[in-house]
Amino acid sequence: MGAKPVSHYMRIASKGIGIFVLSLVMGTVYAALVGLISKSLAGPLIAWPVWVIIFWLVFWKFNLLRFTGFIAVLPVSLLLFEAVWFSRRPGLNADHYKSFDRSHYRANLRVTNPAVNETNGRNPSLGVNQISIGADGFRADPETSRGNPDRCRFVLIGDSMIYGSRLPYGQTLGPVLAGMGLRACVFGVTGNSPVDYLSTLRYVADRIEPGAHVAFYIYAYNDFVSLNKYFVRGFLKMSGPFNRLFEWSFYFDHWRRSTWTYSVFHAEAARPPVKLWQYSIGQGEPIRIFFARDPMNYLKPRPLNERQRLALKFFLDGLVDAARGRSWHVHIVIHPDDSEIYANFARRSPEFVDLDPRRPAGLNICQEYFFRCEDMSRYIYERSFAAGKNPYFENDRHFSPFGTRIVAEHFVALTKTSYTGASQSKIDSPDNHRNDFK
Repeated sequence: MGAKPVSHYMRIASKGIGIFVLSLVMGTVYAALVGLISKSLAGPLIAWPVWVIIFWLVFWKFNLLRFTGFIAVLPVSLLLFEAVWFSRRPGLNADHYKSFDRSHYRANLRVTNPAVNETNGRNPSLGVNQISIGADGFRADPETSRGNPDRCRFVLIGDSMIYGSRLPYGQTLGPVLAGMGLRACVFGVTGNSPVDYLSTLRYVADRIEPGAHVAFYIYAYNDFVSLNKYFVRGFLKMSGPFNRLFEWSFYFDHWRRSTWTYSVFHAEAARPPVKLWQYSIGQGEPIRIFFARDPMNYLKPRPLNERQRLALKFFLDGLVDAARGRSWHVHIVIHPDDSEIYANFARRSPEFVDLDPRRPAGLNICQEYFFRCEDMSRYIYERSFAAGKNPYFENDRHFSPFGTRIVAEHFVALTKTSYTGASQSKIDSPDNHRNDFK
């Protein structure tokens, strides 16, 4: 038999390439389908190459190309439904708009809440119908698009408590501090923790003036994280040319967890019913708290474990490196969970009692370093008790307008303190990350 013509082999090669591309597309949409019902992102990531191989076998070995349309109906229909559903209900979920390293948001962004309610006197956040992100990637005024100043002499870095979740922009820390005569840069990113605060600092470091006051806010509720999170962040930073792939994966993860299908398969367990608690403290009307349990029955958290201690030290060591030679006044401020404040309200005593063992442990670790370390729990409680006002929303653990003002007043007080020359020299010394004095 004679040799087969070159065109024969070209047809086989073309068919092979076509089948591989089709298998890749089909494997991708079916992996996305798995993502809608899988609780972990690992599910669709593992399923992706498996589906590609399965479809390659189906199309190449069993010659079932003619059934491609029928096979694609389910995932394509569901994904189109979810895309349309999401486009009409984007909400104000900040996770959809964060940068890959979580240091900031997408610049010049404006997001409207399609389900906004009317503002009422007890819960101003119900009137937050639009969020604006400025050119620097942080929250700005929706009316003017103006946010942080270009250069920063006063800086606050933190999570949603510093961002001002549920607060209209005019009641967040930036405008409140401006009303006190201090124009500050507020770099708050919702859902972040000390793992991410260093990324935010690196992102904005060149804007911070020499001698600036830079305060990091550590929230007792969820900022004492495990060292494992640092390993994950470090792995992503070392991914090099695969950064874009990881970025797409994380954006897909945020999107899939907001879909209708995911909510059907992973609906949260019904929360215990809340009850109205009222306490007459200080001046004014009784404060109102909607809480699932008696605030008096405080559930004491577990003390910091070794991984959490190491994680906090890892953050502080990284902060020493980032601040070296900058002549900044660095403050570490720890603040409490709302349940601890409420447990003290229930006692109706003007004297604050420490109930959370994590805060003093974190403060002790921080005081091994040169930073000015403060726990503002007592300050928040005493100011709230004297005024007879709730520093948090009555049905949410974020700072209320009154609580935000307390934080602003505390920050203004911090800016009136300074370090000694010996403290600054400890930063600049390559061999000494910590000091020997308190």
